[in-house]
Amino acid sequence: MKRINKSGSPKFFRDFIRRNNPVNWNGIHEIKHDLREHILKKEQGFQCAYCESAITSDNTKSHIDHYKRKHFFSELTFDYNNLLVSCNNHNHCASAKDPKVKSRDFYKSLIDPVNEEPSDYFDYQISGKLISLNKKAKFTEKTFNLNHSGLKQRRNNISWAVQSYKSSLGLEEVIEQVGEFESFIREIW
Repeated sequence: MKRINKSGSPKFFRDFIRRNNPVNWNGIHEIKHDLREHILKKEQGFQCAYCESAITSDNTKSHIDHYKRKHFFSELTFDYNNLLVSCNNHNHCASAKDPKVKSRDFYKSLIDPVNEEPSDYFDYQISGKLISLNKKAKFTEKTFNLNHSGLKQRRNNISWAVQSYKSSLGLEEVIEQVGEFESFIREIW
């Protein structure tokens, strides 16, 4: 999980909300793709906000996730700071989080990647395993299933690539070259 620095809602989103005054999330259907593309490009580096897998704005690969679910926080439905892009993997990330949310209080125990620095809560092993440093981190890891076997294996595979790049590229170049798992790369660098 990486820190997401929200850059302020884009003008096209604000204008659309002001002009159309949608009553629910389906009311922004015509700009969802542009909004997803904006968030991925400007804030998330085309990585899932939770697992940091490389994703595109294609709706078969990613979706806009309401970090705080609309069901419990209807007042945040169009709050730009509550909108993150998640991969569509059914074993982890938003798909794993959403069924577990049973109340508004759920979020008190969860790391918020917009308002907190996830790297303060997690370390990584070279094997790709995410290490939770406290109770809140452990709860977040379990909620999003961030140690799913597929994620650990992919991070482990990348660790070998990172080691081979070290002699010829700098850290930022490696992050750009690999294109995913930025926090893991920074940790093992």
